[in-house]
Amino acid sequence: MWACPVCSAKISARRSKDLEQLINWNADRGGTVALLTLTMRHHRGHSLRELRRALSAAWTPHTVAGWKRWKTDLDMDYVRGVEGTHTDLNGWHLHIHALLIFPTDVSAEIPALTCEVYTRWAAGLAKKGMSATAEHGIDVRVGNGAVEKMGKYISKLAFETAGGRWKRGKRGSRTPFQILADAIDTGNERDVALWQEWEQGSHGMQQLVWSNGLKQRCGVTEVKDEEIAEEDGGGELAGVLPARSWKKIYPVAEDLIIATRHGGVPAARAWLDARGLAFEFEADTTERAVQLDPGDAPFAWLKAALAAEDPEQRRERRRSYYRPATAL
Repeated sequence: MWACPVCSAKISARRSKDLEQLINWNADRGGTVALLTLTMRHHRGHSLRELRRALSAAWTPHTVAGWKRWKTDLDMDYVRGVEGTHTDLNGWHLHIHALLIFPTDVSAEIPALTCEVYTRWAAGLAKKGMSATAEHGIDVRVGNGAVEKMGKYISKLAFETAGGRWKRGKRGSRTPFQILADAIDTGNERDVALWQEWEQGSHGMQQLVWSNGLKQRCGVTEVKDEEIAEEDGGGELAGVLPARSWKKIYPVAEDLIIATRHGGVPAARAWLDARGLAFEFEADTTERAVQLDPGDAPFAWLKAALAAEDPEQRRERRRSYYRPATAL
C-alpha cells in the first residue's frame, strides 16, 4: 500500500468504494458523517519514525476511553486513515483522517466532542514530546446524505481517508509517491533517501482501521490489501490516458470502462471527446513490464523499470506530462 504505486492505486480505489458504501448505508438510516482531521507540530529534525510513534500514542486514548463513551452515548463508529507528506522546510508530516459515523443527527454534540478529542490528542502527543494547537491540530466537518448528494464533500471524505497513489501535496508539500516520481525523473540523492526512509518508516502501518463490527453491519466484504494487490481484472489495452485527463476521469472511471466494453474504442473516443479530455489511441500499444525476484533490494525495481523504458519515449513523456501515462 505505502511502497508500490500500482498496488496503492488498486487498494485505494477499492477502499474508497468501501467508504462510499458505508456512507450510503449510514445515509439510508438517517445518520450523520463527520470528517475528523488531527495533526501535530513538527520540524525537519523529526524523523518519520518519531512522528509515527507520537501519532500512535496520541490516537490510543481515543480507542481506550473516549471512543467507548461516545460509542455508548452517541452510538458512534469510525474509520481511521493515516496520511504522510513532506516539505523541504518542515520535513515529514503525518496526520490522521477519520470518518466518524453516527446513526442520527448529532450536529449539536460536535463542539463538545471536538473539544474532548483535542484534549486527548494533545495529551497523547505530550507523552512522546510532541504537541498540537487548538487552531491547527484538529478539524471536524459534518455532512449528511448519500454520496451522490454530497458532491465534493464526499470526495474529500472518501479520498482523504483512503489516501493512496492519486493524492497530491498542497502548498509546497509532496506526497511519498510524488517524491518517488521526482527521484525517478531526476535521480536526486536527497529524494532517493527520503523515499527509502518512507519505505522503511511506513512498513507495517495500516491504511484504514475500522471500528469493531462496522464492516459487517454496513455490508462491506473483508478483503486483505494483499489480495486486492494481486487481483488481475484482465482485459486488453484499448488506449492511453495522459495524467491531466486521468486526474479528471479517475472518480468516474467506471463509466468510461462501461462505455468501452459496450462500444469499443469508438465509444471510448466519443466519451472522452464529449468531455474535452485528451487521449491517445495508437496502433502499437505494446506495454513494457519488468518482473523482479522477491529478493531484490528496495529501489532496485525502479532502476530496472527505468532501464527497460525506451529513452526517446521517456524524453517525450517528460516534455508532455509530469507523470507517466496510465494505461486504460
